[in-house]
Amino acid sequence: MKKITVLKDEGIAEVIDRVLEEPGDEVVVVIPKESALGRSMRNFHLLKREADAAGKTVTIESVDENILAFAKESGLEGSHPLWRGTGGVADIVPANEEAGEDPAPKKRSRKKTEPVKLTVHKEEEESDEEAAKEAETFEEEEGRFFKKRSAPEMGEENEEEEEPRRGVSHKLVWGGIIAVVIVFAALGIITWSFGHVNIAIDFQKTPWNYEGSVVAGKSIATSTANGAVISIHAAVFSLPKNTTQLFPASGNANVSIKAQGTITIYNAYSSAKQDLVASTRFVTPDGKLFRLVNNVTVPGAQVTNGQIVPSSIDAPAVADQAGTSYNVGPVDKLTIPGFQGSPKYNAFYGQLKSGTSGGFVGKRAVPTAADIASAKTKVTAVLQANLTSDLTTRYPDNFKILDGATSAQVTKLTANTSTDASGNFSVFGEASLQAIGFDESVLKAFLLSLASEGRPDFVWNSFTQNYSGVHADFAKGTVSFSLSALGTLTRAFDENAFKASIAGKSIGDARTAIAAIPGLTDGKISAWPVWLWSIPSNPNKVQITAN
Repeated sequence: MKKITVLKDEGIAEVIDRVLEEPGDEVVVVIPKESALGRSMRNFHLLKREADAAGKTVTIESVDENILAFAKESGLEGSHPLWRGTGGVADIVPANEEAGEDPAPKKRSRKKTEPVKLTVHKEEEESDEEAAKEAETFEEEEGRFFKKRSAPEMGEENEEEEEPRRGVSHKLVWGGIIAVVIVFAALGIITWSFGHVNIAIDFQKTPWNYEGSVVAGKSIATSTANGAVISIHAAVFSLPKNTTQLFPASGNANVSIKAQGTITIYNAYSSAKQDLVASTRFVTPDGKLFRLVNNVTVPGAQVTNGQIVPSSIDAPAVADQAGTSYNVGPVDKLTIPGFQGSPKYNAFYGQLKSGTSGGFVGKRAVPTAADIASAKTKVTAVLQANLTSDLTTRYPDNFKILDGATSAQVTKLTANTSTDASGNFSVFGEASLQAIGFDESVLKAFLLSLASEGRPDFVWNSFTQNYSGVHADFAKGTVSFSLSALGTLTRAFDENAFKASIAGKSIGDARTAIAAIPGLTDGKISAWPVWLWSIPSNPNKVQITAN
């Protein structure tokens, strides 16, 4: 029977390892007073369980009554070193103790060491006097650290002490179970509420570049490549614009200005239209004469249920004479002297809804030739700026209109030299803009098909392009330019689809799925909290960074 001496601070795991390392089936474990093993009965249950599993018989030897009581409760044999029999019992001690060396064993490590040489002494060699001294020494040490206890008589069970111990043990067990349940519940709530996974994926990247020419035209339906020339579809944009601007006149002159206004002409005669020539006269009830500025065609009236519903048209009119007396207010009805004596006289008439203005005779500010030239230049600039601003809002964002692919033309500039009461004259301008643009996303997609050789599982990881040498032909609706493109290709990756494919799977399965992604160079997955073992089903808790 081999004997093992336990150090005071030695844990149960180390003791079990030492017991299992012994070759024999019977082992005596000597446990000193104040040993760490005496703090919990669970240590002895573990020792009993592991010894039984290894087929070993373990006996506990100690001067500590608590340790002996724990051993008995756990089903281990226990004995006090002072209760030895008289003769025939062997005491196994380390060999260095016989040689007079320090008998206190050094702290053992878990690493397996060479077996210690042992020397066997007969119990008869120990005198009764030495045994008494040893017992007295144990009692003194016990008194220093623990409350004095009386040892029970041999064969006598401490009924009063055992029952309370059992009660405390049950409370501890139930308390431990409740604590474990609470801990697991808290861990579950933390995992459900805050658990998330971060996945970083790096793909293999293939560089690619292109140097060539591009022709974009409105008659080109599909994108093609012929050697170093790419042909793509283009769109032609056309925008008209007009404006009237006021400018101060710097000259002075005696002027005679006729009042002007807008006259509304009514046809209450028939459904037939009526032509009126320029200078047709209209007379107010007080005899003031106004004339049409341009030829006018008055539309035919509508006839509903036998009743004529008059039609009308607006036309500019000017006073027959200059002067402020022709600056009149609204006039409800002006007759046409040319129809006098016919049924049309009362059926065709005019109305000055807003009156007339501008009539003047006397000295007044007038624009000089320099004033007019400067005003026309400024109106031209305004038209070009307005056309450029309008163009950016007319075509889609993905369209590209290169510098040099636009043309703005001023089609009309007219100066009205008559000044208003503030001495300002006006300039009317009209212009149009043409632009030729192409869908830049279509060009980029076509270049991808060239770079990937038609493999749909490749996408641009990065792409830059530079255009130069722009030439536009507005008559044909084409624009040509030089193209320099540089990009890197990588495998297409659908983050949302991948999230859905690994949702609810274990972290290990997710790693396997990442490793199976085509074109992968590196992949990492990290989970929080550390005990999270599956991918959250909520896609918002899975963050994927693909590069």
